[in-house]
Amino acid sequence: MSLNLNAATPSAYIEAVNDARVVRTFGLIALLGSILIFIGGVVAIGVGLAVMGFGSSRYYRVLGLAVVILGILGFIIGPFRIIASIVLAAGVAWKGKNILNTLAVEGKEDADWQVTRKRAITGIVLSVIGILISFGWLGLLLIGLMVRGVGA
Repeated sequence: MSLNLNAATPSAYIEAVNDARVVRTFGLIALLGSILIFIGGVVAIGVGLAVMGFGSSRYYRVLGLAVVILGILGFIIGPFRIIASIVLAAGVAWKGKNILNTLAVEGKEDADWQVTRKRAITGIVLSVIGILISFGWLGLLLIGLMVRGVGA
């Protein structure tokens, strides 16, 4: 059995195996970022820079840049830091879904298939939890704005 590791362009399966490692890690980062987002835009900028630095493809660099830009905007308009967290988690979950789609058609005979699938699912679950937490923060922010508006 050959994984075609010497190919000029890696197969979709090899890319899925490599991306699954990143998705699991970034899923955890997205979860932690959504929990700590109340600290401020600095967390979003740091997380975005980490995604840009550790991501191995253009997708992660663009995702990280989007998170950094939204984090910077979070200094001006507070809710943007929460939106940055949602964007990161949604981007990681989407990439995890793409990995699962690739695994559905390729590589089932490979020893790494099951591990890769578990990593992708873990990243997706952590990202979805991060999205839910971010929406919770957004809800609390909206409730706070409504209470402040009623009290004024």
